[in-house]
Amino acid sequence: MNSFRVLDRRYGAFAMALALLLAFVITSFASAAQVTERSIQLSSASKEAPGVTYLVTFTAAAAAGAVVVDFCSNSPLVGEECTPPVGFDAAAATTSTSGFTVTKTANKVVATGSITQGIPTTLSLDNITNPDAAGVLYARIVTFADNTAATAYTSETPGAKIDEGGVVLSITDTASVSGAVLETLSFCISNATIGEGCAVQANQPPVLKLGEGTGDIIALSPGATSTGTIYTQLTTNAANGAIINLKSATACGGLKRVGTTTCDILPALTGGIADGDAKFGVRTGTVTSTATNAIGTLQPVLGSGYNASTYALNYLSNNTSGITSTYGDPILDTDEEPANDQNMPLIFGASINQNTPAGLYSTDLSLIATGKF
Repeated sequence: MNSFRVLDRRYGAFAMALALLLAFVITSFASAAQVTERSIQLSSASKEAPGVTYLVTFTAAAAAGAVVVDFCSNSPLVGEECTPPVGFDAAAATTSTSGFTVTKTANKVVATGSITQGIPTTLSLDNITNPDAAGVLYARIVTFADNTAATAYTSETPGAKIDEGGVVLSITDTASVSGAVLETLSFCISNATIGEGCAVQANQPPVLKLGEGTGDIIALSPGATSTGTIYTQLTTNAANGAIINLKSATACGGLKRVGTTTCDILPALTGGIADGDAKFGVRTGTVTSTATNAIGTLQPVLGSGYNASTYALNYLSNNTSGITSTYGDPILDTDEEPANDQNMPLIFGASINQNTPAGLYSTDLSLIATGKF
């Protein structure tokens, strides 16, 4: 998975490896009108990941009764030959979006339902398996008057289409992803400061050991909040900027001791961490830019509870929001604007109390970045 693992123990290590996903849009050149404000958000960017949700959002120029989402590895252009992505599988896809039904093949989904002119349509395509290799993935979004017209669609002979548009995604198992087809988004992380253009220093993977001590003997202490910094850099020319979500695969939201199902080290929520609290959280640093001609910013999401002074980790046990929700918890954004080489350190902190059981604690976390074109 594209995840980072956080580890700590009284006599152990606290480590993580972050991963990124990006989803952004390209322009498709064809005779039909363009669907606008289009994007596809993924619940996981990991190659070969099963059960992934693809959240398709677009605004149609004209009313329609069905939409085709055609996934290709070679081109986003409607009417061109489509090479099915190796390992990608939408044959078992479903939708949880009210008012829509789907039929599907391995790389194409036909969704039938009411599409209103000029109003954003959001369609959740669930239970999709990602391609088996890291790289670029294209999606063609094409609307039709009804299911009959949509079902007749083929990649090279689309038929009586109404609107169309293209989206490009990046599937990766690395901590640095970049891609460009007209629009661009680049994101990278490191255990050291990052230079212009995602220039990451060699042998500086995003790994932290949190604790007090020297050498290999590092352990959390009830008398201190142990911290470590991961450095991030984001560049995008998306007209509406980009957002980064933080997601945890640990159901209890904090640090879970191996062999148990509960978190002895709890998520900090928005209350911060005091020395002697058995809590885990993150705060932001100060944004800087390494670009020669810097533009934009990278900032904590307004109203999210994340800031530069208080350790926080939003969590709800029912997973409706926060770091255990489907798409994770919004932590950083570019304030609805493009940004160039904007650097934001993320400082992770943890503490324990006198009663915290000894052992190895862990959580799996992901950073998910989405461009808004």
